[in-house]
Amino acid sequence: MDYNKIIGSNIRYERQKRDLTIDELSEILNIAPGFLGLIERGQRGTSIKNLCKIANFFSITLDTLITSPLYETNDVKEETSLDKKKTTLYTYITSMEENEIDFFISTFKGFKKHITANKAEIQDSDV
Repeated sequence: MDYNKIIGSNIRYERQKRDLTIDELSEILNIAPGFLGLIERGQRGTSIKNLCKIANFFSITLDTLITSPLYETNDVKEETSLDKKKTTLYTYITSMEENEIDFFISTFKGFKKHITANKAEIQDSDV
């Protein structure tokens, strides 16, 4: 059993499921993009520390990451565009520090108020 291939395929599967590029994931995980690419292709192994970081980020067990081909074992369910966007948003949020999440929430609330105000203006102009 080629564990490097399984691990690489699982990382690629989870990354693509979240619409992340190798560059985006490597930045989040603090792993060089070229090295992450080698891992995804099964050409290189990585440390237990990196494997734990990757499994934790994707909210899967280390055992699942290294032994179960996810692309074969998961039910093939067509995700909607909205589902993918929610998964991507969740992935980014789970990688943030608490102060970054606080900033994100306050920014999002301001953005939401702006959108709501603009919708009201548009509706008023249509009357």
